[in-house]
Parts: sequence; structure tokens; C-alpha cells
Amino acid sequence: MARVSASARSSIALPHAARAGRARRTRIDLLPYVLVAPAFLIVALVTVYPALDALGISTTDANLLHLASTKSVGLDNYARAWDDEIFTNSLWHTLRWVIVNAGGQMLLALPVALFLNTTFRGRGLVRAAILVPWVVPGAVVAIIWRYMVDANYGVVNDILLRLGVISEAVAWIGEPLPSFAVISTATIWAGFPFFAVTLLAALQVIPEDLYEAARIDGASAWQRFTRLTLPLLTPTILLLLLLRTIWLAHSVDLIFLMSNGGPGYNNYTVAVYSFILTWSQLELGYPSALVIMLSIVLLIASVFYIRSIDRSRDWM
Repeated sequence: MARVSASARSSIALPHAARAGRARRTRIDLLPYVLVAPAFLIVALVTVYPALDALGISTTDANLLHLASTKSVGLDNYARAWDDEIFTNSLWHTLRWVIVNAGGQMLLALPVALFLNTTFRGRGLVRAAILVPWVVPGAVVAIIWRYMVDANYGVVNDILLRLGVISEAVAWIGEPLPSFAVISTATIWAGFPFFAVTLLAALQVIPEDLYEAARIDGASAWQRFTRLTLPLLTPTILLLLLLRTIWLAHSVDLIFLMSNGGPGYNNYTVAVYSFILTWSQLELGYPSALVIMLSIVLLIASVFYIRSIDRSRDWM
């Protein structure tokens, strides 16, 4: 009989416990949402709204000269883009621009970060000085490099002439390949410190015990780099390449200030082309469509980057 009463009591207690558990689960703490709300609203205001507005403008023939008579054109701007030879060429120019500059910055930043991670006298000063190219405004970088490669009084031509590398001054900005090389060099110089400092931070969180164990096992410096350092840095490297790909694809300042996208259309990326259309012809609808298509491509690329980052972390 005692067993029956105990069973009955447990059967009565269970529903009460279940109801109490459901009550605890349904009780929502609103404080985290309240704290996050201002940041969410700011992001929505400065990011989501402009993106949606650009999407709407891309379906119109908006022009700053006749905004009052703007009318909807549907997807005509998108169809027009694929018949635009300048746009299709700018897609390949954008791909070239991103690969050369993102790859160049990473190839330069990685050995610099490895060097800064070693112990030497004046290391703090060198670490601070390495940031100088990064903090210089883009307009200043463009002016500096434009004067350095000037055909008449640029220091680059002067040095090469004195060394006998060239027989006459080269108009670096006036030729397709040299102009791309000069602008890319300026971009790599200005951007690699961000890569180097971020990689340095990632290097400093790698436990020294791992390197000590590798040395005990007889691993050479190259083996420690390829089998320990590089795999552990892979998520950081992929994240940096993702961020830099997005930034470079939207970059306008150095290309425009140093060459106006020229000679001809040689240095036109999608971002530069859309900017020049707005700046020179005051168009809004068609350039917005170009930027929307660029954003879709970057979004797809970002998905592959993020999946690669996840796979690299799972591997570790």
C-alpha cells in the first residue's frame, strides 16, 4: 500500500515539475535583447537600409539631372550590363585586381609577421613603425606613388636610369601593364601592415610548447613552419583574404586618383566603373545595378571562404 501511495505521489508530482520546467523555459530574459538593440538599429540604418535603397534604385533610370522624372525600368539595367563590353571587361579586371593585391599583401605580410614574432632589440619600435603605410590616407598614398613614378621627375625613373636598367624615362601610368603594376604595388604597400599585425596576433597565441615538442622530435625550422605554424594560421589567413577580397573589390580611391581607371579602360574594376558613371554622367540606376551584381558575386565568394574556414578549424 505504501508503494502505491508513493507511486501516486510521484505521478502527481511529475506534471507539476513539467509545468514548472515549461514555465522556466518560456520565461525570456529581455535584457540581452535590449542591450543589443541599439547596435542592431545602427547597423540596420547604415547598412541594411542603404542596400535595400540601392536595390530599388537599380530598377529605375534614376539620374541626378532629372530625379523628378525617374521611372521604373524593371530589370533592364541588369540586362544592359551583360551587353556592356566595359562592364564585362571590368569583371575580369576586378578578378585580376583582387587576386594580385590580396595575394601580394599576404605573401609580403606573412614573412614580416614571422620576423616580428621573433625577439630582437627595438622590436616594439619596429612593430609600431610597420603600421605607418596602413594609417596613411589613401589620397596621400596615391599622390606619393604618382610623383614617384612620374615620367619627368619621378625618383623611380631616375634610379633606373642611373642603374642602366632603362635607357629612357618610362611613362608608368600611361601604359596598361606598368600602370596596373604601379597601382598594385602602392596598394600592397599600403595594405600589408593590416595583414602583418593580424597574423602576428595569431602567431602569439600559438603555444610555445608545441614548438618545443617539435624541436625535441627533430623537426627542422621549415617542417615546424609547414606542419605547425601554417596549419594553425590557416583560419586567420582565410579570414584575412575574405575581408581583403571584399575591400579590394569595392576599392576606388587609389585606382581613380592615380590613373582615373586608365589608360583607356585598362584599370576599370566594377567599383571604379560604377563610380565614374555616377561622377561623370550623374547616373544612379545603372551604376546601382552594377554594384548589386558585384555584391552578389562577393556574397557567393564569402560563402566559399566561410566554408573553407570551418573546414580548416575542423581539421585542427
